[in-house]
Amino acid sequence: MELRVLNYFLVVAQEGNITTAAARLHVGQPTLSRQLKELEQELGQRLFVRQAHGIRLTDEGQHLRQYAKEMIELADKVEQDFKVMRNHPMGDVYYGGIDVYLETGAQVISKIRSEHPDIVFHYHSCSSSDALIMLDRGLLDFVIVSEYVSIRQYHSIQLREDCAWIAFTRTDNPLARKTSVSVQDLVGEPLLMHDQTLKRASSKNNIVRWFGGDFSRLKVVITSNLASALNTFAHEGLGTLCTLDGLAYTGWDDMIALPFEPRIVSHTYVAYRKDRVLSTAASYVLELLRQTQGVLPSDDA
Repeated sequence: MELRVLNYFLVVAQEGNITTAAARLHVGQPTLSRQLKELEQELGQRLFVRQAHGIRLTDEGQHLRQYAKEMIELADKVEQDFKVMRNHPMGDVYYGGIDVYLETGAQVISKIRSEHPDIVFHYHSCSSSDALIMLDRGLLDFVIVSEYVSIRQYHSIQLREDCAWIAFTRTDNPLARKTSVSVQDLVGEPLLMHDQTLKRASSKNNIVRWFGGDFSRLKVVITSNLASALNTFAHEGLGTLCTLDGLAYTGWDDMIALPFEPRIVSHTYVAYRKDRVLSTAASYVLELLRQTQGVLPSDDA
């Protein structure tokens, strides 16, 4: 049963005459008569009584008229609601991942909220691997992850701004007297690392390539999937944290961030599921990120 045919039925019922209704609907009278006959056949009920100067509804026709009016009104409401949503996005946006670009993210959210205050954001701080698990479970709309997890099965966009690797350590550590750190500076040093960095230890991992043959000689004493935990461990003097500059906590005066020499950077991605239709609000946020944050399309085949 098509809404278009129900609308034809309502106009005919209102006009009480097929010829007048056909003119109003801008369709041929034979076409309209055929549509009404097919509707009666589909329902298995006689809807009209044909008279010399028009038609009148049967009891079944009166019954359908009420249903048809409600269905047309509901369809119009849905269409209008979605037009409003396109022009005025609203709803909840769930995202999460590694804590990089938090300031930039806050600026984007501020802009969106100033224009569309009915959008509510829910952010979950976690590792890249945990973020993808939540994405798969449908708990997050999109995630921000590093290149150390596989995102081939997702749609993704690569952020233009790369994250540089740093050694984050206490100011009383002898390393703090340097302006940068080399491979040899870190060999033998108690190190803290994100567990996914070690899980992805392969020739394709740029941090592994940076350390080269010395990677196996590293003295990694603690790993974790949480950046906040590793920052705290580094602050307590348990080791030097090798991390992305965006993941180091900058609120401590007794900590210092030293760039790797030679410099090394990692890519960051926004990933979202291929098999999930995003809400209007989430789709709007992703499109705004594309437009304002300078992102590069990634290979999502």
